[in-house]
Amino acid sequence: MKDELSAIGYRRLPTPRTTRWSPWPIARTALVLAFRRRAAKLAAAVCGFVVFAHALTLAGQVLIGRASERGSFGDDFAFTMLEYVTGQVHGTLSTFLGVQLHTTAILLGVVAGGLIAEDRRTRAFELYFSRPLSTLDYALGKGLVALLLPTVTVFVPFFGLWLLAVGIAPDDLATELWQLLLPGLLGAAICTVLLATTILGASALGDRGRTVGVAYVLALAALGGFADAMAHAGHAWAGYFGPLRDVQTIADALLRGGAPGLLAATLDVRAATNDSAWLSGLALAVMATGGLAALTIQLRRAVRG
Repeated sequence: MKDELSAIGYRRLPTPRTTRWSPWPIARTALVLAFRRRAAKLAAAVCGFVVFAHALTLAGQVLIGRASERGSFGDDFAFTMLEYVTGQVHGTLSTFLGVQLHTTAILLGVVAGGLIAEDRRTRAFELYFSRPLSTLDYALGKGLVALLLPTVTVFVPFFGLWLLAVGIAPDDLATELWQLLLPGLLGAAICTVLLATTILGASALGDRGRTVGVAYVLALAALGGFADAMAHAGHAWAGYFGPLRDVQTIADALLRGGAPGLLAATLDVRAATNDSAWLSGLALAVMATGGLAALTIQLRRAVRG
């Protein structure tokens, strides 16, 4: 019996599977789903408006300084009055960190409130951890979302505002601004880490994303109101319970912000400050540590369950 050739073909040789970094698909999916909602887009638009408003303010302040150097005002009194109304570049950069902390907190409440809370509500932990996914990969995936948002709304825009000011500033002011780059970036990084850790801790403690988001924003507002009221009543120690006051205190210390201009004071966009930047930094460190501790404890319980 002879063999008969019936078909000719080829078989694809097996290729090694490319390994993907597990946290990135988790973060990407969370971001895509979150920004399908109008509330997230609206909150992001508000953050963009804050950046735009501060960019216009910085441009006006720097142009006033350049005009003063050329002697366009004729005397120092007119320049002093304009500077009193608009404020200084240092103060505007410092104010930006405090104001953008407010708006980014709202954005995080909308987008990141359900990062872990919704997984608990829908019992998605069983799906996540039934696959070859470690607790660290899961936490990194969720942490990427919480870090990416304030990085895009606080850290990167601060660097852009600084570049704008340095690019059009006269030589003397540009020299001063170069000395403020690293301290300013440190202040922006503190805001980013604070927002990321606290929203992760809040989401780890909650069961519904919408409830966590509303509670997160209200808690920041309530702590700020309590801190302001107690500090104005003469209890300076209570001011360190307000995260917004602590951030503004550190930003002023790092950027040498000084007193705000008349326009900023009239609009009341700046948070009040505390006496000690070191104690404010310690208070923020405690808040960030508390958020990470809540995240760690809740994830361990979910894995054991």
